Amino acid sequence: MNKKLHMICAGALSLAALGCSDVDVSGSSEDPNVLLAYNSSSSSVPGASSSSVAESSSGSYEFDLGDLWNPSAGDFTVNVARYAASLPASAKTDGHWVLTTDAENGGSSSVVWPMDYVSSQDERAIVEACNGICGTVVLKERSSLNEDSFVHIGFTLAKDSSGNPVPVDVSDWGGICVTLTSDQAFGLQLAVRDSLDLLDERLWPTFAYPAVALPRTKDGEPKTICRKWSDFQIPTWMQDEPEYWKTDVGAKAAKQLVAFRIEFAGKPGEYKFNIMSLGTYSEPLSSSSSGTDPFGNVYAGDDYPRDLWDGQARETNVKTTLYADSSWSHLRNGQWFEYTDRNEGGSSIFDWYWSDQYDGHVAPFDVIVDACGSLCCFNVILDQGELSRKPYALFGFQLAQNDSNQGVPVDISNWGGICVTYKSDYPIRMDLDPVSLEMSTDTLTSGSAIEDADLDIYKWPSVVLPKTSSLEIVKCYKWNEFTQPDLDKLPNPEKYRISGENVAKRAVAVRFIIEGEKGDVGAFDVKALGTNRD
Repeated sequence: MNKKLHMICAGALSLAALGCSDVDVSGSSEDPNVLLAYNSSSSSVPGASSSSVAESSSGSYEFDLGDLWNPSAGDFTVNVARYAASLPASAKTDGHWVLTTDAENGGSSSVVWPMDYVSSQDERAIVEACNGICGTVVLKERSSLNEDSFVHIGFTLAKDSSGNPVPVDVSDWGGICVTLTSDQAFGLQLAVRDSLDLLDERLWPTFAYPAVALPRTKDGEPKTICRKWSDFQIPTWMQDEPEYWKTDVGAKAAKQLVAFRIEFAGKPGEYKFNIMSLGTYSEPLSSSSSGTDPFGNVYAGDDYPRDLWDGQARETNVKTTLYADSSWSHLRNGQWFEYTDRNEGGSSIFDWYWSDQYDGHVAPFDVIVDACGSLCCFNVILDQGELSRKPYALFGFQLAQNDSNQGVPVDISNWGGICVTYKSDYPIRMDLDPVSLEMSTDTLTSGSAIEDADLDIYKWPSVVLPKTSSLEIVKCYKWNEFTQPDLDKLPNPEKYRISGENVAKRAVAVRFIIEGEKGDVGAFDVKALGTNRD
């Protein structure tokens, strides 16, 4: 079969246009001409080497990198029928790659391909040159400040006899795995069209469809990212979604999927990408029935503690007053914060996912959680600068704050402890802090003044969240497991000797501390927090 790169929808936004039924081209619906974004010169090919090894973001999951599409094995179209339910009557599988841009809405974004490619009738040239689908996304500034520039690259599942896209049930895929490189943050989007008119496209723009947001990849290295259907959510800014779409969003979309798209959107600029394979998703492998990895870490699965904070539910603040007595339940509570050694002469930084809204001082945690469904950080870059000790960066949440936004010590002992669902390239020290970083250092806490020289990251009771594979795990600790192994590093250790149980009765914040050597770089993702009550 002659397989084409059907990029015949430049400028299309709606799903109807994605099917290209309104584009006047010669040729049948099965073999249309190709109208590609024009570029007059060749460009470099990102990540095109066939020897590149993908870094899996779900390293302990069983997935086949090419069971849907593997250009290294000679695939040119996506095998959309794999594991899918039967196709609608008179429909034929599609799986051809399609480009759509913001041109229909007055934009001028485009894709520059890796060679002069204007009217070729065969997609093989791009796939073989890139070992995938690659190019440079060129996002151009829009005239409206309220509209992002965007480019979508994806495929429709099937078409009817008239060449129009039709929905297909792909629930059995379980989700999707994408191997790619990208200089720009991107999203995975499930484009649906409900045959029962539960969704009206005239009221609900395509960019509000179920999606997950993901950070750019590191230094042009290929990365495999796997997401279950349940990870796909409607953006929280969409206030008036139909009742049907308020629960089980991803699963419902997978039953009526019209198209899958990778969206590149955001600030104007040029961003290289290479889409290298697609695979279906299945549950994590386990060496035993206990659901643990070889190190004994418990896989997160779908049932993880989240009564304090659930990133997937786009909760902004931690519910710190849960089980609290009435004496402090009225206080402002649960706000995230960050702090790095830059305040002491170091140069460590957080490279949060939503970096275009981050000024290096106050991270937009609400935007980050909304975009990722978690507290996601693409990079923590450690650099000691002028520090005499190891560099560090920390984040955490205040338990309660007074009207002056100062931390107030409160009793959280009835939590029993704390559970964290996360993944991280670093070990993370989690401590209970009776000294707020927002308070002056002469504030009385445990009966004595805190001196500037004593304000240190070592002293409070803590536990260590281990470095993980790229699979999310759950770690739960009781307050009595919080100890002070590094207290003797201080010149006056007895001044701060205290048990985890006692700190839990007068804590101000829970902190997550990342420490290492100069030049260390890594990512983390915190998905949920829960209590550890008996």
